[in-house]
Amino acid sequence: MKYDFTVERAAYNVLKSVFNDRAYSSIELDRVLDLSPEGARGKITALVYGVLEKSIQLDYIIDVLVKKKVKSNIDVLLKLALYELRFGTEPDYAVVAKYVSFAKERFNGIQSFVNAVLRGSGKVVIDETRDDPYSLSIRFSQPLWLVESLIEETGKERAISILSAKNKKATHIRRNANRISEEDFEKIIAAEAENHRIERTRYGYYVTRSIMRSLKPDTFTAQSLASMYAVNIYADGHNADAPTVLDLCAAPGGKSVYLKERIPSAKITACDIHFHRVQLIRSYAARLGAEISAEVNDAAEMREDWIDKFDIVICDVPCSGSGLLVSSPDILLFKSEADVSALGILQSEILSTAAHYVKVGGELDYSTCSLFTHENERVINNFLAANDNFEIVPQTLGIGTAVQGMTRLYPDTDDCDGFFIVKLRRVR
Repeated sequence: MKYDFTVERAAYNVLKSVFNDRAYSSIELDRVLDLSPEGARGKITALVYGVLEKSIQLDYIIDVLVKKKVKSNIDVLLKLALYELRFGTEPDYAVVAKYVSFAKERFNGIQSFVNAVLRGSGKVVIDETRDDPYSLSIRFSQPLWLVESLIEETGKERAISILSAKNKKATHIRRNANRISEEDFEKIIAAEAENHRIERTRYGYYVTRSIMRSLKPDTFTAQSLASMYAVNIYADGHNADAPTVLDLCAAPGGKSVYLKERIPSAKITACDIHFHRVQLIRSYAARLGAEISAEVNDAAEMREDWIDKFDIVICDVPCSGSGLLVSSPDILLFKSEADVSALGILQSEILSTAAHYVKVGGELDYSTCSLFTHENERVINNFLAANDNFEIVPQTLGIGTAVQGMTRLYPDTDDCDGFFIVKLRRVR
């Protein structure tokens, strides 16, 4: 039988770049989709994100069936095939035949090996009843260190609830108020909703990639709902003034640009330590018509010329990304427990440096997309113990879990990524 491998080739190439070269899945996928037939794009997207979501479970199946280490490119092919075999809708015999043929095209000589692995995969059973950390790691396809940390942090029952949160298989977008009116954008969305599933949120919509590709690029932007909640906390109380704003870890620019929309009079400086990421901020702002400045800066290094200069300083710091375990599973695939442990020091350094830039009466906003106390409350409590000229400003978001003025968002209860947000005010 002759196969058309348009979908499989495209998905394989994206996954190979992600697993072997640590490429960003969203960027690599968009690049490949631009070169793919329209009718194939949905299946390519589903395969890529499906394999990434189930990657750890697929690794487990391969390890059970294959005793020797598999070459990286062949490993990617096996993951793709096993995902379709276990989670797809085609008959098993058709999937096996297709991927044996695909293996011959990509790596002639491994057909028998691929055939044996795929035919033997049905013998590997994922135990859905065990609740020890290792079994939960395989069951929910999450790194073991993450599962163990969640259990320690929240208890086993809540950890399982968080791990059970469902991926929406959609991207959150918002209207670009600089380019299109709310009324006109609503008409476009309503028309798309006749043929596609769209979910409205407080600040935007969850939509499929096919809808995103049908919209004019300057009329909307993809932005997580959790990050929009954070920006609205940053903006609270500043609608009537013209604040000076410093966003210290701004790339690719989503929060700075949205804050400019929320407070049009704000004068915003957005920074990143790497020049190419500053270029991303500038490109993002230009596409959405937002007037902000962007420059290279190391957030952990003191800038004397910025001391006491800003009304709002934003520290959306580098973090574990544990709050993205549902929406962006590939972010956690390549992080270790050691990587995450080291972040607390950097987060504290950035926050301590940022405090010097805040005017008396100004605000210091700290946020992460982490679920862990050592990146969140512990950083803030240590900071406040060393800086009695700052206090927590109670928040009025009306969603999430608020304790002592600090807000937590969880993927299993708040319909968005996990996030931590706190606003501090310099009182003297």
